[in-house]
Amino acid sequence: YPQFDPIINGLQHNGVQHNYALGDFVVANCSSDMSSPPARLYWYINDRNVPSDYLQPQHESTVENDGFQLRQRTLEIRFYIDEKRLGKLKGKLVLKCLARIDAIPQATRESTQIIYIPTTDELRNQKLINWRGSNASSLQYATLARLSVLFTVTLGSFRWFV
Repeated sequence: YPQFDPIINGLQHNGVQHNYALGDFVVANCSSDMSSPPARLYWYINDRNVPSDYLQPQHESTVENDGFQLRQRTLEIRFYIDEKRLGKLKGKLVLKCLARIDAIPQATRESTQIIYIPTTDELRNQKLINWRGSNASSLQYATLARLSVLFTVTLGSFRWFV
């Protein structure tokens, strides 16, 4: 049976998680550890089993080790992020992959990855903050420009009298 937890790939690039938003397309792979018999893979989103149309055909590779046929399986999930999938966990998706050998339930292994997604309200608030921030900085720039002109005029007038 599998000695290690399954590995989830595709959600990170060089160790850094991709940024996701509503409407983005997610592709991830779950790979089981080598085992005999082979583990069956299952995907869950927010603790709910995913529909079969999210899944690609499972791939299996076999290696012989000391006369044993060890098998590793990979299962790919593909889906769009939408409000329905976020459910009650606003702002995040919990992706879980289970590697299970049906005849040996205690040999079940799992891995979890969390995808953080800004909600529509958070995006609106961020835009408002940025808008206010950009407005404030342009107001500061305009004030500095006026002071600079005033200083230059004052300095020029001072030279005229000296």
